Amino acid sequence: MKGVSSLFLSTCLLLLCLFSGPVVFAQDDLQTGIQLFEAGQLAEARQFFEALHQQQPANTSAPFYLGRIAYAEKNYEQAIPWFKKAVDGEQCNADYHMWLGRAYGRHAEQMSSFRVARRVSLVKRVRTHFEKAVGCDPTHVAAHWDLMEYYVRVPRLLGGSRKKAEEQVTIITRLDPAEGQKARQFIAEMD
Repeated sequence: MKGVSSLFLSTCLLLLCLFSGPVVFAQDDLQTGIQLFEAGQLAEARQFFEALHQQQPANTSAPFYLGRIAYAEKNYEQAIPWFKKAVDGEQCNADYHMWLGRAYGRHAEQMSSFRVARRVSLVKRVRTHFEKAVGCDPTHVAAHWDLMEYYVRVPRLLGGSRKKAEEQVTIITRLDPAEGQKARQFIAEMD
């Protein structure tokens, strides 16, 4: 019942924000948008974050979550510019770089096999952003996972490397032994 009432409250706050004219968003309001996103209410979350982006264009959370919404809807090409805005506004945020790298990767997977040069360009950007993510936050396990997977999955010509993947596994294991074990199993399965 508590979840329903907080969801109802979140929806009411969203409607109030959307229909009451200019709004000043506070940190609590941001949590409302995040709760809508996490509850899978993507249309409502999109409205919330679009309004936030209009009110506070320098706020990097709005484009980040608009990118997350597009990504959740498997519209990776649309997610990329939103994630880029977030990265441009806050250049050393591991989550922003990680999600931008993921969007580039998924978009490359969706592209026609005839667009080889464009796909290669996107794949290189994946590695760049995963590397930036771990550079921004060396304790970010998910970013290390993504980088490790990149090194395992792509050919050497594009930066793939078993040795570099193993280095990421070592880091993951140091940060979270259980995740490190999963990473080792993943590499073994890929072999």
